[in-house]
Amino acid sequence: MNKKTKIIRVILLSISLFLLLNIAACTKKNDSSSSASKETDKQENADNNTEDSEDPGNSEDTRESEDTRDSEDKDSKLSDSDQTQDDTRQANKNVKDTSTDLMADVKAQDIQPDSDLPKADFMQKFSVEMLQNLTKDSEENVLFSPLSIYYALGMTQNAAANNTLQQMTDVLHSDSATLNQYLFSYNSLLNQQDEKVKLNLANSIWFNEEKADRIQVKPDFLQTNADYYNAALRELKFDDAGKDIINAWVNQNTNEMIPEIIDKIPEDAVMYLINALAFEGEWQVKYEEEDVEQGYFYPSENTYQEVQMMNSEENYYLADEYAQGFLKPYKNPRYAFMAILPNYGVTLADYIENLDADAFTKLLDSVSEEPVLVGIPQFKTEYSTELSKNLKTLGMTDAFDADYSDFSNGFENVDSSIVIDRILHKTFLEVDAEGTKAAAVTAVGIDETAMEIPEEKTVYLTNPFLYFIIDTELQVPIFVGQMLEIDDVEVVSY
Repeated sequence: MNKKTKIIRVILLSISLFLLLNIAACTKKNDSSSSASKETDKQENADNNTEDSEDPGNSEDTRESEDTRDSEDKDSKLSDSDQTQDDTRQANKNVKDTSTDLMADVKAQDIQPDSDLPKADFMQKFSVEMLQNLTKDSEENVLFSPLSIYYALGMTQNAAANNTLQQMTDVLHSDSATLNQYLFSYNSLLNQQDEKVKLNLANSIWFNEEKADRIQVKPDFLQTNADYYNAALRELKFDDAGKDIINAWVNQNTNEMIPEIIDKIPEDAVMYLINALAFEGEWQVKYEEEDVEQGYFYPSENTYQEVQMMNSEENYYLADEYAQGFLKPYKNPRYAFMAILPNYGVTLADYIENLDADAFTKLLDSVSEEPVLVGIPQFKTEYSTELSKNLKTLGMTDAFDADYSDFSNGFENVDSSIVIDRILHKTFLEVDAEGTKAAAVTAVGIDETAMEIPEEKTVYLTNPFLYFIIDTELQVPIFVGQMLEIDDVEVVSY
């Protein structure tokens, strides 16, 4: 049978990420001639402004009636979409889980977390590479969770062998044993959180019961994922009811921010490995009513959006030769919202293209304690994508090709090739005066001293910018986003 890799690029939501690994059993060579997605190649020419924004003046008079109609149509579609998601959330609450827990008798071994974790340099490198890959030639907002992707691919890496394993190791910049221990240790840190800032992770593995007579899952693979990822293996029929059960798990473990990840289960699907991540954090210093006022965001040289701008003085400033930014801490100062605004004359696209892991690390290390006046637009954003194409570009090719894939460390007695069919990723993020909520899902589907007081800095996010939710101690990028225009806000030309 022929397989085609689907590339899905739809902006959906923000807050958290789900990673789905879909591994399919194939009896013929995977068709590598996947339909190339047609993307426009439009140069981002938006000027970047670090001064107070000004009223565009008479631009209101130049508004065309068709812009108004387009806005009304967009609002109507968004309303319909929101209602559909609400209906899905409610339906998922009523889904009864009829799956069988195949690991009920499997006890996780007593693994000890590392007490002194190093900074996540490997994850920073992957984050920059994936950011460049997702934003290249893209004219849409992007939001992904490197941490969610790592947990989903980390579980999957435990099934890989030989060259498939080596390619995954190269792309993730970590071998499986090291990655297992790091992610286990990091998850252990989350048990020390307070109630004001919550970062919750959940992992699960779902097996198609109709494949059980031909494909056996190796006990060592299950044991490793139970030990390091607390991932249970559940067996169920991969039909519409099974899809609803999996989506209900996703809905629950993203605090209903992402109601579903799977729209349809392929006929040859064998297994899903899923990570769900949800972040909810209150600002260390919340905004008062007088701190929030009408402002303007400029997606390009001749367009603007009316937004609610949140103004504050922060204490952590960062800069390099081409951009400046700041950190705004949450109540648990381990976590912070970080924003990077390119300097005047530098487009966001050019900044991202020339960014590398070393430069990103130096930027993080450049954070200094000095006052900075900050403006952040309130925004909510959603994003959905399929990561197979991106990971192939980074060098992980064998896992998707039936002639070369090797997942023999996870499966045995297989009369056909095991390949990754789809890697689905959804995110949602909302930033307001109270704090931030974010969620992500990744699913891997397997088919058959005293100083002179300096001048105060200002960073007002009135032009396209990069933003992150970051662990400031280990420099773990939990979420990474590109904001080109504010979702659900009319874009006006002038």
